[in-house]
Amino acid sequence: MKSLQNKTKLIILLGLVAGLTLQCEKKDDDKDTTLLIGLAALTTSSGDCSVSASGKATINTWTTDITGTTGATLSKLGSVPIVGHTTAAMKLTSDASTTLTVNGSAFIIVYKATACPLTTDNIAATPANFSITGATDSNSEFPSSYKITNQTATLTFNGTSGAGGYYVFIYAIPRNGQSAAVTYTFTP
Repeated sequence: MKSLQNKTKLIILLGLVAGLTLQCEKKDDDKDTTLLIGLAALTTSSGDCSVSASGKATINTWTTDITGTTGATLSKLGSVPIVGHTTAAMKLTSDASTTLTVNGSAFIIVYKATACPLTTDNIAATPANFSITGATDSNSEFPSSYKITNQTATLTFNGTSGAGGYYVFIYAIPRNGQSAAVTYTFTP
């Protein structure tokens, strides 16, 4: 009889230990899951458009469709995780004589595309697709880009080869006094 009681106690004790062990493992999994979710949130940028630049990581940013507008300040901004750089993209449709002016301090990359994602294959060519004045070529700092520093850049989309859909990507490094909240005027 004592042997049966001892076996019962042993089975109950082993059951409790196993239950606590499984419960502890489950809590550890929850911590791992929480940690992974936290890391993903820190390293993932939000937005509705994926953008790639030569030699840089692909990021997401928010897009503002400016077709049919005449001007404003970009307020739909994205952020690059960890470094805190700000981004934005303007979507526009150009006919043979469209002009876009951008005022502020930021890098500008022009993509010839009608929809996202924006890849290095979509980077618009000068002078075939557009010309730009008032900005400096900053290819050495940021691939395929132009830089404005408290100034206005004018982009003119050229003739029939300049007609079509475009995205003007704005990238800003706040510690350098830049902001993606640039102002623009658009003449379709």
